[in-house]
This record gives sequence, structure tokens and C-alpha cells, in this order.
Amino acid sequence: MSLLKIAVEPALIGAFLTTHEQVDVFQTDFTNIAAIVVGIDSAEKVLKTVERTGFAIPFFVAVEPDQEVPPSVLPSASGVIQLRHGGRHYYGRQISAAADIYSENLLPPFFKVMREYVQRGYVEFDCPGHQGGQFFSNHPLGRMFFDFFGETLFRADLCNADVRLGDLLIHEGPALEAQRNAARIYNADKTYFVLNGTSTSNKVVTSALLAPDDLVLFDRNNHKSVHLGALVLSGARPVYLETARNAWGLIGGVDSAALGEARIRDAIRDVAPERADLPRPFRLAVIQLGTYDGTIYNAREIVDRIGHLCDYILFDSAWVGYEQFIPMMQDCSPLMLTLGPDDPGIFVTQSVHKQQAGFSQTSQIHKKDSHIEGQKRFCDHRRFNNAYMIHASTSPFYPMFAALDVNAQMHAGPAGKRLWRDCVAHGVDARKLLLKTCRQIRPFVPQQVDGRPWADHPTEQIVDDLRFFRFHPADTWHGFDGYADDQYFVDPCKLLLTTPGIDRDTHEYAAFGAPAPILARYLREHGVVPEKADLYTILFLLTPSESFGKLQHLVAHLAQFERHLDQDTPLREAIPSLCEAYPELYGTMRLRQLCQRMHDFYRSHDMKHLQKQMFRRAQFPKQAMLPQAANAELIRNNVELVTLDRIEGRIATEGALPYPPGIFCVVPGEVWGGPALDYFRALEAGINALPGFEPEIQGVYLQTKPDGTKQASAYVVAAGADASRM
Repeated sequence: MSLLKIAVEPALIGAFLTTHEQVDVFQTDFTNIAAIVVGIDSAEKVLKTVERTGFAIPFFVAVEPDQEVPPSVLPSASGVIQLRHGGRHYYGRQISAAADIYSENLLPPFFKVMREYVQRGYVEFDCPGHQGGQFFSNHPLGRMFFDFFGETLFRADLCNADVRLGDLLIHEGPALEAQRNAARIYNADKTYFVLNGTSTSNKVVTSALLAPDDLVLFDRNNHKSVHLGALVLSGARPVYLETARNAWGLIGGVDSAALGEARIRDAIRDVAPERADLPRPFRLAVIQLGTYDGTIYNAREIVDRIGHLCDYILFDSAWVGYEQFIPMMQDCSPLMLTLGPDDPGIFVTQSVHKQQAGFSQTSQIHKKDSHIEGQKRFCDHRRFNNAYMIHASTSPFYPMFAALDVNAQMHAGPAGKRLWRDCVAHGVDARKLLLKTCRQIRPFVPQQVDGRPWADHPTEQIVDDLRFFRFHPADTWHGFDGYADDQYFVDPCKLLLTTPGIDRDTHEYAAFGAPAPILARYLREHGVVPEKADLYTILFLLTPSESFGKLQHLVAHLAQFERHLDQDTPLREAIPSLCEAYPELYGTMRLRQLCQRMHDFYRSHDMKHLQKQMFRRAQFPKQAMLPQAANAELIRNNVELVTLDRIEGRIATEGALPYPPGIFCVVPGEVWGGPALDYFRALEAGINALPGFEPEIQGVYLQTKPDGTKQASAYVVAAGADASRM
């Protein structure tokens, strides 16, 4: 029996015979339906429902001998069934044939062939060694593992020894067709599927474009993978763009002034003066199209302002990728730009697994550079694929590749736009509900638009109008400095909330605060998992998987947290696991006392100021060595592990960062000092003062001292190391 079913009006079930299971048309969301059969009376209503889904499901109308199909329905009908004329088998074959064609056309290239291959049940004597899961099934533990995931996953874990699915490394057969299909859907010239996350996608692009000492214009918000790919592996020389942070701890975008040509050329003079006046001094610019905290760039503005200075621009879109399927966001998509021979080539990397439909680590690279083909700066497919194969495994996991294929096809046509429109609408309604329900936890959106409260506008208007998400420089609600009008907006698919602790108008610390890490710990304790929390902001990712019921569940827990704040609930009731882990510190503490303690800690170390200053050009750590050279000293063991209380003035050999968000605060080759050092010293102090809220820190190592406290250290270039490598 077919996997998909026929949706039939209940009175018509049995009126025709099909090879497909028949189900009630009024009890389905149409995702498991391959054809629809309804009577005259319900035809118009059901048709509207189906058309809204964007699914092109065959639609049949069953009529009595004296009935006529309404003109509003007839043009959309795949067929008309005449009842009471003994055609049960005849009409059933028509319906089944239409359902089979629909089911077949749903399948994208790679998943279609893989599905057929698995269903044939080939006898395997190749990799992987579990051979369809049978190795696992020969042991009790393996059987538990096999049963947990199900046989199909193991059968689909295939080997490239059989070429029927094409080659995933040199891009042939169904694998190539899948990537071509994705390129068509995303409006790219070429698309490459990547199975080790956008960390690898970024390294592929930077490896393909950058050679040692090339200049790269570098958004200081770039993920560590861009630093490692462009600066450590490729040996490029960075010119940094300063970026914004606000008082709540949110990651903002590049200052408008920092994108000015004169300012950029002045910055080049600091690192490579002989190239400051070249027409195109940069081989590559790397810009975050959307920050982790939902600040979305205007791609057209980026290309217009810096494109003439760069051979290529890489838009790291790990935290977006869906913008072109949301009409009000389309203008921010680099892939929707019209480009000419004087414009830069474009690469876009996307973490499909973050907010699209993919297994963890699924990523894709979009290449849009046919407008510069034939120019010296053009990177052709063969040279690019050389970099791709440097970083790709020769043993790819086929289900991950298939997920990328399926994700792309799900976004094709009206269905993709409808999925994301529903997502945005649910997010708008959740923000409205939060504004009605909570007093202290607030959504990060403008307070008013057109002189009316944000929540008073209709949802149908908000989902199509960026004015409800834009940052205007004069507004105080967002707290970002250095922005220009129409430069940035809040991603509607990032549900960003602020917690008490920062005055919305002055952006100074309030007398009382409830830092977001405490709210995050509370939510996890009660079965709700946020994406991240920092200072006074907490982030929830929205995808088409959300329902309004799920979001109401979230708001209910947020309201309960506020009630606990108001009642000053004992921690043993609000966050019992914290008291169990640290009974001496937290056992008798109440919730407001914990909030006040963390708030006072942030205030005493002025954490919001440190976060902001680290990403200002005047406060960037001094670059004493190129990152690649500093990393070489680490490899050669020409390093010392130095505690943070003695590290000032020493050259870092590893990038240092808290994760999330995975942005280097200190880059290899930079000198420890200034706000960056103060920030990590504050993190060290916080780990000791507030156990249970430790951030993950990379590039800085924690050791336990005899008195039980934690001490932080980092590797620096050893005294007396050969300065000629610097």
C-alpha cells in the first residue's frame, strides 16, 4: 500500500476502489495525502484549505447525475467523478494514478533514488561494517541501539562502493541533481551540500579563495570557524570591522560608519599600507548576514558599500537561510540580488540544521558568481571543489545528504513560503501573548509603531511589514549605537526576550535584575530548552515546526517564573537541582536573592560595558602576530600556560571565547589585555562566585586549586620565541 493516502469526504468512502488507504478529508493536515475526493457541498471549503497549504494535491469532485460543479471549483479540479454509474473501479484507477504521480513528483532527486535503493534490499559486503544494522543486532546492546533508531536508518547508511546514488565528492548522478535542484530553489548558480556543519562550509570557502597574506575584510562578529579557516588555515591578513553590543547583551551588527570606504582604507594602512590604495584590496570580505541574536543585515547595502573593494563576499548565513522565503525579508538575501561584472562574487553558507529541516551538521554552500566568470578573480568549480574535497569526508552519511535534498524540495514553490509565513505569524502571536501575560519579561521589538502599541496591530499586517522589526537609530528600545536607518532589523524568527535588570530608556543597570541565565536554568528544570541566554536576554529559535500551542506552553512557564519572582520562592522549590548540586551555597537561598546576587555581580564588573568594548575598534587587542604564525607556535610547543592574573601583555596562541556564541574575543596572535582580559577575568570570578551557571569557555583552561576555587589559564607565545615568525 502507498505511504500516502486518499482523503475522502466520509459519505464517499467506498464510492470508488483504490490501492491507497482512504481517510476522512476533515481529519488530516494533508501532509500524508496524495489525492482528495469531495462532494459538491464541501468542495469550495476544502479546496481553499488545500490551496493554502501550497501542496499541489490532485483534487477530485464527486457529483450526483443532476449536480454541476461550481465555476469557482471546476478550473482547479483534477477530475470529476460521476456517482451511481458503476464506475467504482474505473474512477478508482484514475484517482490512484493521479495519487501515484503526485507521490512520485514529491520526491527530490537523491532521496528518490536512495529510497528505491534501500527498498530493493541489496546484499552488502561493503562499508559500513554494520551492514544494514545486522552487526548491531548480534549483541544485546547493539539490538537496543538498532531498535532505538529503527532498521531504515541503518539500511540507508550506504557506501559509495555502489555508484547508483552518484558521487558526493565529485558531484555526479543523483547527488549532482540534488544540488542543482537546491541551487534552483535558493537562486544560486551552484549549491554544494556539506555534512560537517557550517564550520566546515566556511573553511571550504575560505580555503578556496584565500592564500597566505591575502587581505580579508572581517566582521568582528564572525564565528570562530571563519577565523580558523581564513586566518589560521589560509594565513590571510585581517582588517576588522567593529560591531555593536547593547546593554542587554545582544550581538548587533557592523557600525554603519565602519563600512565607509575611507575608513576601511585607513584600516588597511595599519596592516598593509602598500595595498591601501589598490582598486580591490580585498580578496574576500566575510560578513554575518544574521547574528546569533537576530540582527539581520541588508545584503544590498553591503554589496553597494564594500563590494567594489572585494573580489568576493562570503555571507555567513548560519543563523538564517530562510530569508528569501519570507517576502518582507527577501531584500536582505544575497541570493536574490541582481549583480553585474563589477560586483563581487557571492558565497552564502547556511546551517540547514539550525532553523531549516536538516539533521545536525547539515549545511550548504551557495555560489553566485556567474556574473564575473572569465575574470581573473573568478573561482571556477574545479578549483572550488578542490577545497571542498580537502574538508569533506570520503565516507559521507547518506541520510544527512538526503535530508539536505528533502529540505530544499520542501522550500520549493508556494509551500515553502506558507511554512515560513505560519512560523512568523506564530512568533508574532507569541509576542502579543507575552505582552498581555507578563510584566517583566518582554519581547525585543519596538514598543510602538505608527503611534500605536506594537501588539495592537493585526498579525496579518505585522508578518508582511518590516517596520515592526526595524532598528531606527533614534529609538531607545533596542540600545544599539552606530546604526543607520534601514540598515538592520530583528529577525522575526528569533524570539528574543529581555529580563529585568536594564533600564529601557537609559540602558543603565536597574536596582534589581533577574539575569537571563537564571531564567534559562529554571526553564530547563521544567522541561523547556532555550537556545541560549546571556546577561539579560534569552533566545528561542522559531521554525515551521512550531505550533501556537507549543508557544503558549512557553509563555505559561515564563509567567510562572515571574510569579516565583514576585513571591520570592525558595530556590529548593523553583530550581531544586541547583540546591541539590550546591546545598551549602543555595540550600537556603530564595529566587530574588539569587537574582540580586548575579545582577550585582554583573554590575560590579560592568559586564555590559566589557562586552561592548571588546568589539569596538579602539579596544581591539593589539595584533602582534598573524593568527597562522601564532598557531604555529602552539603546534611547535613554543608556548607557556599562563594564568589570567599574569597574562597581560602576552601573545595568545589560541582563540579565546565563550560558547555560545562562538565569537573570538581574543584571536591567535593578539595581545592579552584591555576589555577582553577584564571580561575573561570576570568570567573566571563568576565561575567561582556562582557555580551552576558556568559558561563553556574555549581557549581558556580551568584548573581547580587546593582551596577548591577555579583558576583560568591560556597558552601564550613562550618568552624568547623567534620573533621572525611574527
